[in-house]
Amino acid sequence: MISLTTDFECGHGKNIEKLGEDRFRLEVDGDKQQGYSGGYCFDLINEGPAAEVTVELREDSKWGGPTGFGVAFPTTTWIKPVGFHRFRPLRGQYPEWVEGGLTLRVPVEQGQRLRVSMTYVAPYSEISENLREFAAQRTGRCELFSVGKSVQGREILGLRAGTPGRPKVFCVAGQHPHEHAGVWGVLGIADFMSSLLPEAERLRDRLDVVAVPIVNPDGNVAGRSAFNAERLDMYLAFGETPDAEEPEAHESRLLWRWIGEERPALWLNFHCYTGWQLNSEYPFEGWYEVEDHGLFRDPGQRRLYEALCDTLRLETDAPSTHERASIHRPTTLCYQMARRYGIPHAFYELNNGTSGKHAATLRALNVFRRVVNTLLHHTDTGRGVK
Repeated sequence: MISLTTDFECGHGKNIEKLGEDRFRLEVDGDKQQGYSGGYCFDLINEGPAAEVTVELREDSKWGGPTGFGVAFPTTTWIKPVGFHRFRPLRGQYPEWVEGGLTLRVPVEQGQRLRVSMTYVAPYSEISENLREFAAQRTGRCELFSVGKSVQGREILGLRAGTPGRPKVFCVAGQHPHEHAGVWGVLGIADFMSSLLPEAERLRDRLDVVAVPIVNPDGNVAGRSAFNAERLDMYLAFGETPDAEEPEAHESRLLWRWIGEERPALWLNFHCYTGWQLNSEYPFEGWYEVEDHGLFRDPGQRRLYEALCDTLRLETDAPSTHERASIHRPTTLCYQMARRYGIPHAFYELNNGTSGKHAATLRALNVFRRVVNTLLHHTDTGRGVK
């Protein structure tokens, strides 16, 4: 007896059909028809002998037409026995998109519950536990921090490490909940900044770093692609009204108010691509900029931002996706922070298909090290913020 379910934290998929003893069909559940049209995360529960299970994944039928889901493929499918400590790639399969769907062939052992996912999942409960453990075990080096509570009452937790009064660096991920590699990356920054590594000790003396891995916990738990519990996109924080006083989503307002009060020297935001079909070079990662650098009215801030753009272009893997920066729209937090507060940002897209937990940490740490090196240089020389 084999069953398939998405009823668990980060589970993603709907309209499950059992077509045979070892064959299922389900739809993804997209937040938008294009761009954030779905992912998958389901469990196969095998109460009988070992079997190869065929799973047909189809587009979200509620849109009544083609979506952007298929552009992600081929990409990695991640699997792990539930309760095991890590995912691994589904061996020998980079599924191709054919006629509105794809088909996975998944070996499941006798008595096994196997998780199958489009990303190396970073559940809110696990990330929160890791942050609490860091704070409890590394007293004197870091402290637990909360931006506030989500719409559904979950704490938006982070870790703070460094010296008050030094330049603040605010690192976040998880605006789009399906972009799990970014979450692992920011958790890795929290781990690094509270570690005993000599570089981390030096940076704690020179910076005040806050790392918040999941700024949209409700979306993470529900397995959403882009939205929070209000069905709002936190990246396009100001919706259709770039001149609004505050962002429209509850969690975005919490971030905006913290930024307005604390005025960080740098905002570091991790997002994710998935797959490589439309991209250029491995590892298929990218970055975003505001096109008009004149948004930074202060010459020192503008020079710092231009140096950060140089840093992302020349010292990270980012140009491998489009070989140029994508552009922030005026309704994003990054754009409005530049326009209203003169706060520069580094916005980096990891790739869910080429990075799991460890690779995401290493790539995010490389970005973090590079951009804070640029920040500190411009701070020390008086060319940027102080």
